[in-house]
Amino acid sequence: MHIFGEFLFLFLLGCVYWFYRDRRRYLVNRIGNSAFKNVYRVGRNIFFMLKKNELEIEGDVSVLDKGCVLYSFHFGVWELMPRALIKLGYTTGIIVNRYQKEEGSIAFRMLDSLLRRWRSVGGVRVFYKENALDIVRFLKSGGVFGVLVDGNSFYQKHAKAKRLAELCRVPLVPFAAYRRAHKGVLHIGCDLPNLVRSRPLDYVWFYKSR
Repeated sequence: MHIFGEFLFLFLLGCVYWFYRDRRRYLVNRIGNSAFKNVYRVGRNIFFMLKKNELEIEGDVSVLDKGCVLYSFHFGVWELMPRALIKLGYTTGIIVNRYQKEEGSIAFRMLDSLLRRWRSVGGVRVFYKENALDIVRFLKSGGVFGVLVDGNSFYQKHAKAKRLAELCRVPLVPFAAYRRAHKGVLHIGCDLPNLVRSRPLDYVWFYKSR
């Protein structure tokens, strides 16, 4: 059943890739002949996230004890990080984008609602960019706050994450969540650039900053 589900998901993602011409061209321009392999790997990672698989923790988690800004890229199985930390007893929150604009369609409104419910399972706090004061309060109360800093470049939003950490007087620490030998790993304090170099197909190269 798992194999069939993954196959069906990859087939649907492949169809989206093929018909979404502009994003397909963007991806090919970035990584050339590895484009389809990247879609395949990202598809497997997304399916792994949807199944809410467990992550093994690596690195020094004590850095999170008094609050922390954790940052990463759209790499591997990043959406599983908050649940893993919640299970360790950390109050965890993330910042996400809205797909719906002020006069957005019903479909985008439903997508935002669905993603918020999925991401908040287990007590994960979900913030948007307009919740700046709530984010500061969350961090100062000892929360662990997750943010993805990449956009059209790897560190497009890193400066903002750094300013937030300095304002709240908490450490700014990189993390990565990814699959290794059919298992999930959450590495706190990892070397993000080196991970992308060693596992380039795990990065979502077709991502564009909104």
